[in-house]
This record gives sequence, structure tokens and C-alpha cells, in this order.
Amino acid sequence: MFFIFGMPRSGTTLLAQCLSAHSEIVVPYETDFIVPMAFIFDRIKDEHVGRDLICKLIVNSAGFNASIGEYIEGQTVHEIIYSCDYHPAAILNSLYEKIARAAKAKLAGDKSPNDLHYLRMLVKTGGLSPDKKVIHMVRDIRDVMVSVNKTGWGSDLDLYFPRFWCNSNLYLNSIYGKDRSRYTLIRYEDFVSDPENELDKVCRFLGVEFQQEMLSSENYHKRYKGVVAHSNLYNPISNSSVGRFINSIDQDLEKSYITQAREALIAFGYISD
Repeated sequence: MFFIFGMPRSGTTLLAQCLSAHSEIVVPYETDFIVPMAFIFDRIKDEHVGRDLICKLIVNSAGFNASIGEYIEGQTVHEIIYSCDYHPAAILNSLYEKIARAAKAKLAGDKSPNDLHYLRMLVKTGGLSPDKKVIHMVRDIRDVMVSVNKTGWGSDLDLYFPRFWCNSNLYLNSIYGKDRSRYTLIRYEDFVSDPENELDKVCRFLGVEFQQEMLSSENYHKRYKGVVAHSNLYNPISNSSVGRFINSIDQDLEKSYITQAREALIAFGYISD
């Protein structure tokens, strides 16, 4: 399996849909069990208790039916959990191999933006084993904030979210950034400006050939139809949102974002040192 990591509103949904439009790849709707499962492995050392908790967690999670439950049933999850090695990497590999087979695909990936916040726990417990490839998507925090503030997720996002963006993205990049066989970095701005080139890059990284169908929203899953937060998903890929912050926020707010996220803004080429 592979992971798509990125902060919310960074384009990970668009990338996941493009990849799922490939005949050999499937990326289910975002899951909500991987990080909690990592905490179970960290906290529960009794294998019998742990397997039972993990089974219940996965099939009873709020997102199960819409995500991996679209491809495998709860009974299949139970059989996998109790037949594979008791290790997060083994469980994830077995689950996503089954998902790929059910979707008649070669590869299955996971895209859950909130997982990046808790990456340390995945690393600590071995969830990110050496066989797993990581696609890391970043977007200028100033444009991320314009987008995230439109969602109504909270009234205090300006006070902390840029720091989360900075720390989470730098941590992932610092761990895997030098390993080209396991990690590839995609900047949202590059992706929407030249999607064919960036998708070809991702396909080569995953070991499959680029397919033109990946560029057509007609091939995307219809689960996001009518979802306000993804209202642009089914439009042609465009860079019209790049630099939107210039006319959307005042200088004081931009300065605050830069102060909180300067290190990562420099590291990913959004501002100069």
C-alpha cells in the first residue's frame, strides 16, 4: 500500500481522485482508524485484547461504510485481523491488498489528512514500514488558510493552524525526504499548473504507467458530488486558486502566517530566507 499525506485543503483529495481514476490504483474515501489503531498498539500489549479492540475500532468507526467498507465487509476485516501478524504494518498491508483485489486494482492507497498530525505515533509503532511509499503534498499555508477559513471548522484557526502545517510537513519531510525510493514530494502549485507531468511523476514512483483518464473528472468517484468543500473537484484542474491569498487577506494576517510557518515556507520554496 501507499500513503498520501498532506494537511487539509492541500489538494490531497484531488490527487487521490486522479490516482483512483487509474485502472490499477484505488484510494478509498478517507479513513479514520489508522491513527487510533497505532495508539492501541502503543498502549495495549496484550495481543488478544489488541486484536479485539482493532476489529471493533475499524468496523464501528464513523467512516467505515463510506471508506474501506465500500470494498470489504466487516467479517473480512475480522478474518484479516486474526490471521495476519499482530503488527500495524502487517494489518495495513493485508487490509489494503484485499481492497485492491476487491477493486480489481494493483495498488491501494490511503488518504486521510488528519493522519499527518499524528505521524509520530505511526512512526513509533511501525505503521510506516519500509515497504510503504509516501506521497507528500504541500500547499502554501497562506492559500491553505484562505481555503480552510471558508470551511467554518473553527474561529481560532489563524492562531494555531499555520504552526501545525509547519511542524507536520517538516517532520514528514525530514524523516523520508532523502529516500527517493519511498518518498516523493508534490507541491499543489506545481500539480495544478502541470497535472499531467506531476501525475506521471507519481505514477513512475508507484511503478505504474500514466493514464490519460486520470485527468478527467468524469472518472472520479461521485461521493463528493454536492459537497461544498469540494465544489471545484469536478471542474477541469486549474491553478486559479494559486496565490489567492494576495487579494484575500491583509498584510498583518499574512505576516502572522509567515511568522508561524517561516521554516517550512522556506524549506518548500514559498518564500526566501
